[in-house]
Amino acid sequence: MKGSALLLPLLLGGALAGGGSLPWRSLTPAGDWTTSAAVQPAQPCPSLTLPPDWEVRTGVLADVTGDGTPECVLAVWRPWRDWHTARWSARPTPIQGNRDARGFSSHVAVLRPLGGGRYREVWVGSALFQPVSALTVLPGGTLATLETTYAAPGAPARALSLWHWTGFGFRLDRRAPALAREVHPDALGRPAVR
Repeated sequence: MKGSALLLPLLLGGALAGGGSLPWRSLTPAGDWTTSAAVQPAQPCPSLTLPPDWEVRTGVLADVTGDGTPECVLAVWRPWRDWHTARWSARPTPIQGNRDARGFSSHVAVLRPLGGGRYREVWVGSALFQPVSALTVLPGGTLATLETTYAAPGAPARALSLWHWTGFGFRLDRRAPALAREVHPDALGRPAVR
């Protein structure tokens, strides 16, 4: 018991510092974490000609909208911009603080690839309250994101969140605490992190 209590902090410290790797852990439907034997990396997006000020942290090609056609789903950081409607109100918008020290904000973008680097924008969300460091799409179209903070955007994520497409944007289904840098579907289609 004493040895295993010391081993976990050593493994966590090494993995989070980049000096080792933890095993993959899957989130069960009951909300428990279990060791996962295998993950299925998602299909990458084709090369797209994106705005030069977009920093893509991660992206996958998957049908997140449920229309039968795959989209590029991207975790993007870009210079913060307020809502267009802000010019008509004296009140600050709710996204005022959603940016890092550089003035960049985190967004999820859903783009339809058209070939030759071209794309059609399906949806690009507002500056997120919880910035996304990594994402994937699970079988069935559930978006799984790892969330970090604007104060430490390079730190390991603090939560895994699961989202469903609503027709215009995403609805949060579940959030679970998780220290992780990567997320993929496991062999059973559940979210797996490490």
